[in-house]
Amino acid sequence: MSQGLSRRQAALLGLVVLVAVALAAGSLWRIGSHQGLFAETFDATVGFAEVHDVAPGTAVRVRGVNAGQVVGIDYPDHDGPGAVVTLRLKLDAKYADRLYADATAMLHSTGLLSAKVVAVNPGTPAAGPMVGYRLKATESPDLGASAAKFGAAADEAAQLLREVRTGNGSLAKLVRDDELYLDLKGLAKDSRREVNNVTQFVEDGRATLKSVRQGTDAISKMPLIRSYVEDPGATLVRPSARREAVTYNTDDLFEPRSAILTDAGKIHLDSVAGWLTHLASDKSEVVVVAFFDPAGKSQTAVSAVELTRQQAEAVLAYLKAHGVHKLGWVTRRKMTALGLGTATPPVPEKDPLPPSCLQVLVFTPQ
Repeated sequence: MSQGLSRRQAALLGLVVLVAVALAAGSLWRIGSHQGLFAETFDATVGFAEVHDVAPGTAVRVRGVNAGQVVGIDYPDHDGPGAVVTLRLKLDAKYADRLYADATAMLHSTGLLSAKVVAVNPGTPAAGPMVGYRLKATESPDLGASAAKFGAAADEAAQLLREVRTGNGSLAKLVRDDELYLDLKGLAKDSRREVNNVTQFVEDGRATLKSVRQGTDAISKMPLIRSYVEDPGATLVRPSARREAVTYNTDDLFEPRSAILTDAGKIHLDSVAGWLTHLASDKSEVVVVAFFDPAGKSQTAVSAVELTRQQAEAVLAYLKAHGVHKLGWVTRRKMTALGLGTATPPVPEKDPLPPSCLQVLVFTPQ
């Protein structure tokens, strides 16, 4: 016969549960606040001819202050004159009335790893308020002009060396002086010592970066955090689970170069929904993953990732609308959408996959 909890034990247990719930809610709030999930925001856009190393999540700064992030990248509908890649930005609402009609944006590299940010100059109040929040793009500092300046300096240095070798001025005499040679030899030793110090500094930096990466990997596996971070390898490679898959050429599901389902695509997905309904194990998980043809010329590597992500999310939303995630009154099956762009599928298939394809995978632990 089991013995019930005393009033004091029940109160203590309730207090522990409340504290645990409060800690979890606080952690979720901090993560959501960092990602801007709970802040009021507004949308803006800016177009660039090229957006190397920019991806969704890239920071947006106004006068150097973090103000939002890139949430989408739209490839131009043509490649003629004036074609631009459009960045969709989501900014904190407090900057909405601080951007003026002459506001500009540029791509800026920052930090040792040359990470990109979208740097916004808010413009001047005299230009009037901004309408439509379409920022004007400006180019990054001209590296070609800097290279020309270095080239001119090199020419001047070469001329100076010729005068030292052939001339009889004070500088030429100093260069030929034995005492100066000895001083320079000592300076060379000091320089080598400094080079060794710099080399050690670089090695220490590499070790630090390795440590940071290990720490980041460990954090991403923490129970509270890992639901926010999808690891494609861990999500798609599950040796201890039974794997079932349905594969489609993306042309059979979507309008060309888009994440818009066609009527024929919806018919295909209706049959997938029926299949998933019969796979009603409460332990099964569904993963929708999309790939883009690596040889395709219509997308860049960055836009291919965004395109495949939106395609996978569109299919996942359509299947959820058919209730395939519901396993009971309360129980819900985990469903994940992944867009891997031009990456190679991590699991080899018996039959070759279409170059651009979408798979609906079901994993059931054994």
